[in-house]
Amino acid sequence: MTFAFDPGAPGFVEDPYPTYARMRTEAPVHWSERLGAWMVTRYEDVDHIFRDPTFSSDRTRATKFKGGPPTMRSIQSDPPEYVEMRGAITATLTTSVIEAIRPRVTQLVQELLDGLADRDEFDLIADFAYPLPITVIAELFGVPEGDREQFQEWSSGMARAMDRFYSQAGTGLRDMAVYCASLARARQETPGDDLISALLSIEGLTFQEVVSLCSTLIFAGHETTTNLIGNGVLALLRSPDQLARMRAIGHDVVDVRIAIEEMLRFDSPAQMLSRVVATDVELGGEHLKAGDALLALIGAGNHDPSVFADAEDLDVDRHPNPHLGFGVGLHYCVGAALSRREAQVAIPALLERFPRMRLAGAPRWRDTIVLRGLESLPISVG
Repeated sequence: MTFAFDPGAPGFVEDPYPTYARMRTEAPVHWSERLGAWMVTRYEDVDHIFRDPTFSSDRTRATKFKGGPPTMRSIQSDPPEYVEMRGAITATLTTSVIEAIRPRVTQLVQELLDGLADRDEFDLIADFAYPLPITVIAELFGVPEGDREQFQEWSSGMARAMDRFYSQAGTGLRDMAVYCASLARARQETPGDDLISALLSIEGLTFQEVVSLCSTLIFAGHETTTNLIGNGVLALLRSPDQLARMRAIGHDVVDVRIAIEEMLRFDSPAQMLSRVVATDVELGGEHLKAGDALLALIGAGNHDPSVFADAEDLDVDRHPNPHLGFGVGLHYCVGAALSRREAQVAIPALLERFPRMRLAGAPRWRDTIVLRGLESLPISVG
């Protein structure tokens, strides 16, 4: 089945969900000539893809990339290599580490809000949603404060590279890797109390693998959280009843967690993830061949009405909420817990500090489709 999916169509970046709804109905599994990949949109199928090893996360296996075997293990490897790499991350970015930084996250949030206290308007992305997670992840990795602004440029380049569905690394990733290599060499000489030093201490990881993990985690550690905060706040501002409910929730830990999960479902920071068909398989009535590239559309699955009642509506009390925002299965996002913690602190504090917060102009979306986030979100609080 074919479908004329055009990510460059007017209005798609601003609101992809009507297009997703058509795809789920008319062509839930279809080949896109434009993207050179199968597009999969129904919740059931996306969930299946994430759990079934028939669908490889190793992009080098895709016929269209014409690449050789991977030169080293990475977070995109398949088992058993992936298990070892994920184990390295979970051994350093533990639950106790994430919980231990919660007071620091709270402090950073208050400092950022204090800096906005005398302003009638500000840009939520530039002034709050971006600096919070980049500071948190930079401190975890021991990145000097003067180097952090450069990450925004690298991050933009990496996000656009992902829109080529991992076919190219992009200059952002290469530059980030070079920078992380310099940090890692410094930690080899003088170890510190940071995640790079912890990764270097893990037996079996090569220096290049450590650099790869650092680059990935620094990028993902702030990119996902920035988008979650920005997309979530915009969704609240566009849904006055849900904004009022969120204010009523306040800092109730359980209800805040439920609300953040709904924001992850409603406008997911990552809209799609690529996979490669490892062996010939049938899916949704279509025959997929080994080596075919595939895109599992998280955003489409998260709005599937067969799973979520009133799927097009934001409902901060939605529970249970089996969304796909961070993936599922073996390759579940390694930075999910950190992103959640930051959003759980940041959004309630923002709403409490600025009870009259409202949109001050049109939001501006980044022109990317794999990662979904705002370039600018003008806010009025006066």
